[in-house]
Amino acid sequence: MMSCLSSWRPLATRTILAAVTLCAGGSPPLSAQSIKRTPTTIAALDAYPTFFHRRPVVVRATVEGDLQDVFITDGEQRLRVLNLVPPAVGENPQLEIDGSYWDVGRLAPDDPRLADHEIRQLSERLFNKPWPANGELPLLIADDARRVDEPDDVTIWTIGLEPGRYRDQTVTVTGRFRGRNLFGDLPEAPGNSPSDFVLQSANAAVWVVGKEPRGKNFDLDVMARVDTNRWLQVTGTVHGSDWLVEIEADEIEAVAPPEPVSQGSTLTEDPEQGPAPEVIFSLPTLDDTRVATDALVRFQFSRDMDPESFDGHVEAVYVGAAQTATSPANGGGLEWDVQYQPRNRVLNVSFVEPLLPYRTLEVKLGDGILATDGATLVAYSLSFTTGGS
Repeated sequence: MMSCLSSWRPLATRTILAAVTLCAGGSPPLSAQSIKRTPTTIAALDAYPTFFHRRPVVVRATVEGDLQDVFITDGEQRLRVLNLVPPAVGENPQLEIDGSYWDVGRLAPDDPRLADHEIRQLSERLFNKPWPANGELPLLIADDARRVDEPDDVTIWTIGLEPGRYRDQTVTVTGRFRGRNLFGDLPEAPGNSPSDFVLQSANAAVWVVGKEPRGKNFDLDVMARVDTNRWLQVTGTVHGSDWLVEIEADEIEAVAPPEPVSQGSTLTEDPEQGPAPEVIFSLPTLDDTRVATDALVRFQFSRDMDPESFDGHVEAVYVGAAQTATSPANGGGLEWDVQYQPRNRVLNVSFVEPLLPYRTLEVKLGDGILATDGATLVAYSLSFTTGGS
């Protein structure tokens, strides 16, 4: 019987000890196999930090650094990684790494999810301050790592891990039709045409461009969630960048869904929710002062949102005053209209009457607001103070 430590695992001591516990018959609260990870690249993590923040991922990269600072690199970019030991002298292998991506500055300093990773000490050493700002300290926290094996065949998963391997090659892949990114599988659209659509399998996804999703016995609507129970086989050429991959389709065929798979597999036939959407930008900014009384309040979100879900879940109140309203129709002291712009994921909140001068206003986005796949918004509150006009 092979020892559980016979496979090469370049993780920190506490992770290896966890593996020993598993061999002895114990089980962690959540097994690595049960976590559904997104295959991606360092370039994509760098390009879309908001999309990948907190997301479990799989990355293929080379490890470099020393005992104090360890990084993974694709040869052009590199990313700091925790819980991974540096390579031995003369050894620089490519690894496939399971982990979670964090833009640390988006978290509060007392966030318990990073309590064991000495982020304060790292921030003091790197930035001379107790906590990094948004975007200053992106991290991959490793859970497991293994040497890279040559892929047996081409799948959406293998293309997501190493797009450069397949670029300009003709491939044939199979996956579930996901419409025009209706479930937030990918951070951005290539914008080639209104018929571009996402194909997804085993938590990996890719854009398909160049042909409409129609053929013999099928004609799918990229904006219809009801069509996302269909499976397609696409033959085409891999294009795009390391951060946004696309397949230019030559042939599209409808195929039967795969057979049900055993428990623990990452393949599922039920559409899944993506991560909870978040507010990534607002205007005015939080705690802004001297805001014009006729200002338009704007929120930008990390994911595509369901426009209808804003109804009844946007609230405004003057802080310390009785004037409050939960909708423009209830006769309260504040009345407003909301308009969602899906192209740039922006919600505009415009007040019917000018705001009172020199008052503090709080605009709240409740947790009933949803992304297009049903994931619930992380509740958000924006406070600002108006000026004299």
